[in-house]
Amino acid sequence: MDNFNYEYAELQLLSRKGEIIQSSSGFKVKNEIIPIDPAVLEGHSNYSVETTEDNKEEVLSVYTPLMYQGQVVGVLKYISSLSQVNKMMNTLLFEMLVIGSIVAIIVFLISLKLANSFVNPIKKIIEFSTSMAKGHFKARVDEKYQNELGELAQSLNFMADEIARTDKMKNEFISSISHELRTPLTGIKGWSETLRSYDDLTKEEVEQGMTIISNETNRLIGLVEDLLDFSRLEANHLKVYKEGIQVDRIIEQAVLQLEKKAEVKKITIICELLPVIIDADPNRLKQVFLNIIDNAIKFSHVDGEIIIRMKKMGKGVCISIEDEGIGIESSQISKLMDKFYQVNAKAVGAGLGLSISKEIIDLHDGTIKINSKPNEGTTVSIYLPFGI
Repeated sequence: MDNFNYEYAELQLLSRKGEIIQSSSGFKVKNEIIPIDPAVLEGHSNYSVETTEDNKEEVLSVYTPLMYQGQVVGVLKYISSLSQVNKMMNTLLFEMLVIGSIVAIIVFLISLKLANSFVNPIKKIIEFSTSMAKGHFKARVDEKYQNELGELAQSLNFMADEIARTDKMKNEFISSISHELRTPLTGIKGWSETLRSYDDLTKEEVEQGMTIISNETNRLIGLVEDLLDFSRLEANHLKVYKEGIQVDRIIEQAVLQLEKKAEVKKITIICELLPVIIDADPNRLKQVFLNIIDNAIKFSHVDGEIIIRMKKMGKGVCISIEDEGIGIESSQISKLMDKFYQVNAKAVGAGLGLSISKEIIDLHDGTIKINSKPNEGTTVSIYLPFGI
């Protein structure tokens, strides 16, 4: 018994029939038969959780065969109380519940904060978008957000800036076009009333009045045509009707039409043209050249020069219109082809000419570029494919 005894466990020696022969507890052993698993009698150890009869305490019983010369001559039964184990398990279970609750609370708080870090910016962006839809473009979204939310905020702010800028240009356009329409109408009305009393006018005065009426009428026609083209452009109804044309002749016609205007400022127009045939709409191209050459005259100095060059490039032709005028700041070049944009807000015109010209060139599968330096001049380059 001493050789097989273990601390914290009671050892009982059982016969093969389950009779208790001896116990390490020293107490009197009851006459009882303990059922033994047949596997133990075959040489295998076994265990089970049992309940004592006296104090109903749970114990762990381990049955081990006692071998002698290869035979199972008895069974060693070790009995260990599970009260301490249960107490420890209950303590561990309680600690696990406490720790699990603390971890769950921490995870919940972190998740809540993480969710708010996504939800709150989205709410603000939605509020800003709703405000924009109602026409309020002064507010801005905070751009400090990270990743996609930051990019979305930047895009919305950029969109708000562009809408505000376009809205401002639209208002300036309405103001400008109202003035542009009123001025020629005032001149036409004044001279038409003056010419009614032609008996008091000299021949020179009558011719002057008729000239002014004709010029102002042409100016009104130009404004109306720009507005019509703009309307078509906005509705995607601006069309081109292509045919084989000699583009140098179109340029010559535009120069001839603007020759008198150039003579007033003593501007010389030099043409270095080539006989090139392309597939294009002659009227629309003439409109483009008239607009660009007219701008070159308008912003050139007195006694200046405008040089129009042509050269073949690959499968197309490049036309450059170069002046020695006041030039344009580099920061404004990218905005020149925007609708309603004018470098000088008080300048004559509606700010639609270049935007319409760009649309016409795009419809011809061409490109238009502007290079300029202040006080040195501006060069407008137009590339048109042969298309034939």
